[in-house]
Amino acid sequence: MEIYIAILRAVAKGRRKPTHIMYRANLTWTRLNKHLDVLVDKGLLTEGENDGHTIFLLTSRGNEVLKYYTEIRRELYHTKKVTPSERITQKHWLIPLQDALSR
Repeated sequence: MEIYIAILRAVAKGRRKPTHIMYRANLTWTRLNKHLDVLVDKGLLTEGENDGHTIFLLTSRGNEVLKYYTEIRRELYHTKKVTPSERITQKHWLIPLQDALSR
């Protein structure tokens, strides 16, 4: 799923040509093409042509999926910003915890 999201994000940020998407999503050409086919089949991307070059565009459904993923990720991984003094306190708690776990 992370690969699909990386591709959708790349297209959402303006990368439309396959090679640009490939570099942005850090994929090989073969893997990119496989995943692009799936995203087009699912209706999350559309394939088009611009000046003789193949391009991919995010559909409204693809945009919704990306938005939902971002919201879920934010909720699941939401972390409070920690001040430097709180970090020191947290580290003091961490050391005894690590000792207890290593026994």
